[in-house]
Amino acid sequence: MKRTIGILAVLVSAAVVVAACGPPVSDLRDSFAQQLSANKFIKDFHRSGDDLTFTGPGADGGVAKWRVHIDSVLVEQNGDPAQPYKGTVKSSWFSDDKPVLPRGRDSHLPIELIANGLGQECWALWQQAEKRWSWE
Repeated sequence: MKRTIGILAVLVSAAVVVAACGPPVSDLRDSFAQQLSANKFIKDFHRSGDDLTFTGPGADGGVAKWRVHIDSVLVEQNGDPAQPYKGTVKSSWFSDDKPVLPRGRDSHLPIELIANGLGQECWALWQQAEKRWSWE
């Protein structure tokens, strides 16, 4: 009986820890990919794990083949009950196999690609009522 109570206590403690951690980082990764794929300026979007490829406006003009790699994802508490979590995604962007590196506050990405809130380092807020990430 004592063992059963001990196991139950461990399971309840684990559930509380999981609930306090917020939405899983996999949801943030998926949301980032969905936000990118929804961009009206890109075509031929494909996802393979943390690699996202598409055709879109080139960094130097014209059209380019792009690859975006999700480098890291972090979910942390935000303090606002309506948006209790902030998710940060850091990613590497390549235009025709050339890295596009940010400098200061400038992403050096075409405006069409960042118009929906994405970039090399971007964040989203968790909309508690809708159970989804918001990028804008």
